[in-house]
Amino acid sequence: MHRSLFLLFILPSSTSLTICGIDAPNARSSPISRSLDNVEWPSEFPYTEDGLTPEWAGDDGAFYFLPKFVHHAGQECRDSLTAFYSSCLPTFGTGSTLDLCSSFTSHYPKGYKASRSVALGLNYLELLANPSKTEFRVQDLNKNPTLPYESNTFDVVTNSLSVDYLTSPLPLFSEIHRILKPNGYALMAFTNRCFPTKVVPIWKAPFTEENHVKIVASYFEFCEGEWEVGVADVSPSGWVGERDPSVVVVGRKK
Repeated sequence: MHRSLFLLFILPSSTSLTICGIDAPNARSSPISRSLDNVEWPSEFPYTEDGLTPEWAGDDGAFYFLPKFVHHAGQECRDSLTAFYSSCLPTFGTGSTLDLCSSFTSHYPKGYKASRSVALGLNYLELLANPSKTEFRVQDLNKNPTLPYESNTFDVVTNSLSVDYLTSPLPLFSEIHRILKPNGYALMAFTNRCFPTKVVPIWKAPFTEENHVKIVASYFEFCEGEWEVGVADVSPSGWVGERDPSVVVVGRKK
């Protein structure tokens, strides 16, 4: 028994992977990280409009009109995501980041700001409270996926725990490719929590991390622009209950 517990505790420190050039000390090899091994993409985007239309397809601005100062993942999951971000964000005070579908937190390391840190989301008060921002913008990306930024502007674009709500992913991912600098990173993080009536239907069947990886990877594959795509499984060791899975699909702009 004591030996098993010891092995469980040393597992996180003994794993380290490189994903699209990112050395991620807390990433691990797993069925989730291997979800894209030998994947064969169809000739056309495999998802229909119905599959990208949520049960509650009303105005997102109305849905998020009142601020929701709540976390949408367990503490261990959030800590694991923050640790991953610390391995790939620009050095403090340098570079430029854009956090899409942002809120009162971007899950960046405590005290972190790039030279330019943009938070773009739906609720003014949540964005105002975000400590990582240097500027913010209210925009509904499902209504208007066009990003109001010049091409080749950002080093890193993040989306923390909201990629499953995107109803126009291909136009948005094309825009992400446009505004990233060459070799810049798009980091799409998710866990197993969601608003069931707002998540796109393709996210529900099957509701597995492996399926979710393939969905997000397809957004990179079928948008305009070329990407190198990888998967970082940064789930807390032995995740159950509050220890939600933590997964990041990584795209590096070619």
